[in-house]
Amino acid sequence: MSKYILLFNVLFVFLFLVFCSSPVSAAMQSEKFSDGSMYVTAQIGLKSYVATAEPFESFPFPIGGSFELMISDNLGLSTTIMYDKWCDYLGCFCGKFTFRVIKPSLGLAYHFDIRDIEGMNLFAGANLGYSLLSVSNELGNDYWGDLKSEPHIEPFLGTHLYFWENLSGFFSRFLVTLKVSWSVTGDFSGVNGTIGLTYKID
Repeated sequence: MSKYILLFNVLFVFLFLVFCSSPVSAAMQSEKFSDGSMYVTAQIGLKSYVATAEPFESFPFPIGGSFELMISDNLGLSTTIMYDKWCDYLGCFCGKFTFRVIKPSLGLAYHFDIRDIEGMNLFAGANLGYSLLSVSNELGNDYWGDLKSEPHIEPFLGTHLYFWENLSGFFSRFLVTLKVSWSVTGDFSGVNGTIGLTYKID
């Protein structure tokens, strides 16, 4: 699993550097992020939520999505959900345990009005959510470990990148979204990154 984490973190850094150095067309924030605008994002996480010693059959990365509604030209309210899964025998002959983590959250983001930066929108904020843990066993045994469902607080920093401004219609509404977050509480805490494709609904 560690090789997947390393691979996607390297990919995250590489894409960020390429995107930041690539020539992109200027896009005024008022055209993209304004009061009443709505955005939907499909995304993957760059770090697994695996929290047992010997996992297998795990996802290569968490998957999820988010929706954001701008309540002013700078503030956006969002809802996000992420999902991850893995298995572990927990060092005993009691059957395979399957762990599933679903992380729904509500967030508030501030979009910075930096018009000197072309082709990107910087934002920062925090999510407040709950990590829902489900554990099943192929033999029907109970899970006795310490992992549990619990609330989480997650500050984040990110950027939206515009690459298709010169296209017309459907494709001009797409953005690439990069985000780094820090879940500061619970068994599934730590620094994580996500990369996603965002579509402006309105």
